[in-house]
Amino acid sequence: MSDLLTDNVKDALLPAPEGVTLIIMVGNALRRDDGAGPYIFNHIQRTDDRIRLMNVADRPEDSIDEAVAIAPVKTVIIDAADFGGAPGEARIIPQEQIPDSTLSTHTFPLKIITGILEEDTGSEVVFLGIQPADVSWGEGLTAEVKMAADTIIGILEKGERHA
Repeated sequence: MSDLLTDNVKDALLPAPEGVTLIIMVGNALRRDDGAGPYIFNHIQRTDDRIRLMNVADRPEDSIDEAVAIAPVKTVIIDAADFGGAPGEARIIPQEQIPDSTLSTHTFPLKIITGILEEDTGSEVVFLGIQPADVSWGEGLTAEVKMAADTIIGILEKGERHA
């Protein structure tokens, strides 16, 4: 599984050297692998003091006001994203490659959210997509996506790359 989380993904999950890092989890827990973000949020036991966590479920637009109040120096948005990778693969998706339409089951395009967050917080915004295997109605992650989510949880809890 660790080969599905590249070094740049692991680095993106680390807290910024100074200031607050905001991790925003997006997804619908009733759409199988689309629930990867909420799964991560619900299973983290502890994080570095410099990390703030936010679960916005399938309403990423709800993150804007709170994110502005937190004033992070770094923001990481974690969501299921169909980019044609292997199930469970995590990838940093550059802002210019985020489609104007939605990548997942929510209706507000993440490209707009990332742009607003960058402008309103001055934060570096990173979009981390996890390739789903199944986004049909139902609960629970597939084995591959659960492994990726658990690896991400380990990195966030330890605040270091080697989870």
